Amino acid sequence: MKQFIKNPNIILIVIFLEGFVSISIEILTIRQVIPVAGTSIIVTSLIIGIFLLFLAIGYWRGGLYRDNFTSILRRNFIIAAGLMGIGISYPFIAYFFVTLEHYIATSNFLFILTAYLLLIIAPIIYLIGQTVPLSMNLMNPDKRIAETGGKVLFLSTLGSFLGAPLASLLFMEFFGVAWSVFINFSILIIMVFLFSKKTKERLLYIILAAGIGWFVYKLNISFEKEHFIATTNFANYSVSDGVAPDSGWKGKILESNNAYSSFINDKKETFLYNELIKRILFKDLKLHDAQILVLGAGGFTLSAGGTHGNYFTYVDIDPKIKSVVEKRFLPKINGKFIAQDARIYLIKHLRQYDVIVSDVCSNLFSIPPSLLTREYFSNIKDSLKTNGFAIFNIVARPFLNDPYSKRVDSTIRSVFGNCISIPLQYSDRLTNIIYVCRASKNAHDKEVYTDNLNTGTLDFIVLQRGSYSNVLRVFHKKNTLNATK
Repeated sequence: MKQFIKNPNIILIVIFLEGFVSISIEILTIRQVIPVAGTSIIVTSLIIGIFLLFLAIGYWRGGLYRDNFTSILRRNFIIAAGLMGIGISYPFIAYFFVTLEHYIATSNFLFILTAYLLLIIAPIIYLIGQTVPLSMNLMNPDKRIAETGGKVLFLSTLGSFLGAPLASLLFMEFFGVAWSVFINFSILIIMVFLFSKKTKERLLYIILAAGIGWFVYKLNISFEKEHFIATTNFANYSVSDGVAPDSGWKGKILESNNAYSSFINDKKETFLYNELIKRILFKDLKLHDAQILVLGAGGFTLSAGGTHGNYFTYVDIDPKIKSVVEKRFLPKINGKFIAQDARIYLIKHLRQYDVIVSDVCSNLFSIPPSLLTREYFSNIKDSLKTNGFAIFNIVARPFLNDPYSKRVDSTIRSVFGNCISIPLQYSDRLTNIIYVCRASKNAHDKEVYTDNLNTGTLDFIVLQRGSYSNVLRVFHKKNTLNATK
C-alpha cells in the first residue's frame, strides 16, 4: 500500500477514469437498447434508476473491504471489462431479448429490459462502483477524511461530466457505437495495469486481456462492419436486397434499428403505405408547384420517383441519414434535407406549407413519444397554409379497440376535426393507417341529426349545389337526344 502512496497520481487517474467509464456505460446502454426497447422516457428512467441503485450498492460494498484493495480493484476491472464488452454488444443484446421473449413467452419488453439490466448492467456498475471507497484506502491517511472524500468525489464526478458528452458527441459520432464500446473496454483494461506492478502478474493480465479483447473486437467492431452501413447516435442502418413484406416486390430495403424503414425498386416503387401517400398527393390532390414538408426522412422515397413539379423539404433528427441513403440506397434525393428535431423545426421555422407529411412511425419501438402529442399535431396545423393538408402515417389497429390506437386517433382528431383514416389492412392487427387531415372552418361542428331536429335534406341540397345542376344538364341532354330519335 505504501508503494501507491508514493505515487498518488495513479489513484487520482483511476478515480477519474471510473467516473468517465461509468457514465459512458450508462449512455451506451441507453443507445444499444433502442432497437429492442425504444427511446421512451420509461426505458431511460428504468436504466438510470437501476444504474444509480447498483452504483450506490457498489459504494457500500467497497467500503466494507479491509485489505487486498489493489487485487480487488484489478479483479473488478477485468470482470467489468469482459461483461461490458460482451453484454453491451449489439448481437448479445439482440440474442438476449429474442431468447427471453421466446422461452418466457412474454411480449412485455419492459420485463425483458429489466431482466437484462439486472443480470448484465447491474453487476458491471456494482463492480465499478466499488472503485471510489477502495481507492480512498490507498490515499494518504494523514489527510482529513473530508478532504480526501471531497477530492475523490470531485474527480469521479468530473470524469462523469466529461464522459457524458464525449461518449455521444465524440466517440459515437465519429467512431461509431462499436468502437465506443471497445474504447471503454480498453480503459477498464488500462486501469487493471495501473495497479499491476509484478512482471508475472502483468504477463498474465496481458494474455487475459488479449483473449477477451479479441472476442470483444469481433463481437462489436467486426460485427458492425459486416452488418451495418453506419451506426449513429440514433440508429443502426443497413441496406439489403429483399422482398417488400407488404407487396412482394423485389428491391432494396433500408433497415433502421431492426425495422424496415424504406423500400425501393428499379421502378421507384416503395412500401404500399408510401405509394398510397404518393397517390393522394400526385393523383387525387393533383399537387403542382406545392411546398411539401416531410417529417421523418426515412429513405427519401416519397419523391424518389419524381417531384411532379413540387418542392420537397425533408427533416430528420439524424444528420447522417442523407449520406447513409446516398451511399447504398438512393443515389440522389429529390429535395432539400435539414437535420433537426421535427418539433424544433416546426417551432423555429415560421414557413408554411401546402402539405406536411409526418412519417415518424416505422414500428412501435421507434415512435418518439414527443411526436404523438396534441402539441405536436398543433405545431403541424400552425405550419400549414390555408386549406393545407396534413398526412400522418400511424402504426396502430384500425378498429381502435386498444388504448394506444384509440388515443392516437383521438389526439389527432382533437386538433384536426376533419380527417380521413385509410388503413392498409382492415383487420384487428397492427398496420399502417394513413390519416389525411385538413383544418376546415366546420372542423368543430358537433351538430347531429335526430328525429326531433333533422336538417339533413337542406344540408344535402346545399352540398349538391354544383352537382345537382350537372345532373339536370345531363338529364336534359339525354331527353333531347331521345326526342330527336
